[in-house]
Amino acid sequence: MNIVYIANEKFALHLGVSLYSLYERNRHEKDIRVFIISTGIGEDSLGKLKSIAKKFDRVLSVIELDSFAKYFDVGLQDASFDISKMGRLLVGELLPDDVKRVLYLDCDMVILHSIRELYYTKLGKNVAAAVEEPTVLERVRYEIRLDCEASYINAGLLLIDLKKWREENLGEKIISYSKSIWDKSLFGEQDAINGVLRWRIKKLPPKFNFFSNYKYFSYGAFIKVYGAVLSYNKKDLKEAKKRPVVLHFAGDERPWCIGSFNPYKRAYFYFKEKTPFRDVPLEKGKRLYMLIYHIMDLITVICPRIRKLISEYYINKAYKRLSERNKERK
Repeated sequence: MNIVYIANEKFALHLGVSLYSLYERNRHEKDIRVFIISTGIGEDSLGKLKSIAKKFDRVLSVIELDSFAKYFDVGLQDASFDISKMGRLLVGELLPDDVKRVLYLDCDMVILHSIRELYYTKLGKNVAAAVEEPTVLERVRYEIRLDCEASYINAGLLLIDLKKWREENLGEKIISYSKSIWDKSLFGEQDAINGVLRWRIKKLPPKFNFFSNYKYFSYGAFIKVYGAVLSYNKKDLKEAKKRPVVLHFAGDERPWCIGSFNPYKRAYFYFKEKTPFRDVPLEKGKRLYMLIYHIMDLITVICPRIRKLISEYYINKAYKRLSERNKERK
């Protein structure tokens, strides 16, 4: 198995938690090669990450990425550019030639069970596999020119046929698409990945990339309120809530924030306590915000339409800021 993470120093702690969970819950796998694309991880943190790999007798390869421009003529490096996010588009250039398939994981993920079924998913003619994001709003899809029939996937977990990826030069094509939607895109490379690969992504069950805040959503809310057209059914969502394989702490209710009510935070702290990062304190100053966020979660159970209205309000504000940024650039 080939696994790749991308992180900077800020996310080194969470990478350590994810890495430990990956190794522990897949300890019976004969071969697990993990590549860390570092965009500024400090030496101390790198030492801790390597000690985790050593504990499980695994090989950890660190690849330093200090510049995106030497690979692609990006033309996007303003204040909003984040090399840690865009770096996943360089997997074809940075990983060894013998890597033909790779599983990309975000650092804010915890692996709770074996990923064998996930990793060996048959892709057929597809170039990647991912899990749909049913709460993405229609305006987001419209602004990035995504066909109404195409599913919008979350790029926090991507199973990639790296052979096809390289042959078709998809990293550069996605960068090119990013340029074309730069003044309308809120989610950067994820929007571009959806735009370029829209018909070539195999849809995975939600258990393989389960957003922790989706615990508060019903299947009916996804379909009736958000208008999602999903490849999975109500039973699949129920299984994901009860027994997620890969748990994704996306959204604002992060377990490492003081006052977080995240319903799955015990999983995060279970693994954190086993890592050399165990003494890193929680993030401060968010107790009131976490309470408000949790109230919104509870409202979602009763009336998901209110949750959608709140999301639309903040998305529209984000687009307004994006418009102002574009005016400043001109």
